[in-house]
Amino acid sequence: MSGIRIVVVGTGTGVGKTHVACALIGAAARSGQEAVGLKPVETGVPGGGDVASLPDQERLWLASEAFHVKQGGRRTPGVRRALYALPDPVSPHLAARRAGVRIALSTVRRWVEEHACALTVVETAGGLFSPLDRGLTNFDLVRALRPAKVLLVAPDRLGVLHDVTTTLGFARVCGLPVDALVLATLGASGDSSTGENAAELAHLCIATPVAVFPHAAPSADGSQDAAQAVLRRLTSPTQTTSSKL
Repeated sequence: MSGIRIVVVGTGTGVGKTHVACALIGAAARSGQEAVGLKPVETGVPGGGDVASLPDQERLWLASEAFHVKQGGRRTPGVRRALYALPDPVSPHLAARRAGVRIALSTVRRWVEEHACALTVVETAGGLFSPLDRGLTNFDLVRALRPAKVLLVAPDRLGVLHDVTTTLGFARVCGLPVDALVLATLGASGDSSTGENAAELAHLCIATPVAVFPHAAPSADGSQDAAQAVLRRLTSPTQTTSSKL
């Protein structure tokens, strides 16, 4: 593998993975490092026409291209559409079955390697243990993409203590080291636990989040500060297994 690969996984769906991935790409670009964002499997992808929001892979592509436009240069065209762009907004395994396709890990790995650069940020679909097929989950996809740094994203909301505990616990049992945890603030107001969950995760010795991403654009200063903290943690040559969660 050329460069550094970060695989962004979540405690579930809709927890802020794309937001965090876009912020990481932007932070790398600000430091002059070429970065690309890839989402091999995506569900709920429209076939065409006007849509209220962009597919995640297109958001990652826009984040990847922004730096090169700003620098007045062009590189090999990035990826605007997921490898498995599935129309139904359901679990990846069910969306793939309805579309009549099978998600192949060897194909995913080859696709990721074809588009890799200095920093490759790969976002998974759904939670770490969301199914991709019978007996196949995102956990298996992450293992197929090794060597890589694994970043777990969880929402800064009620229930995150349980979700992080179970996700990290099962990952450890299955032999997958998670290198860093971040929280993402999903709403402007959040709930009564928002803003306190990071400290509680550390206080309960569950895990210590590297950063909390604010409810702001990936390019906003707060998001970029959080992303820089993550990149420092994951790209430091001094990081060892003992520093993992």
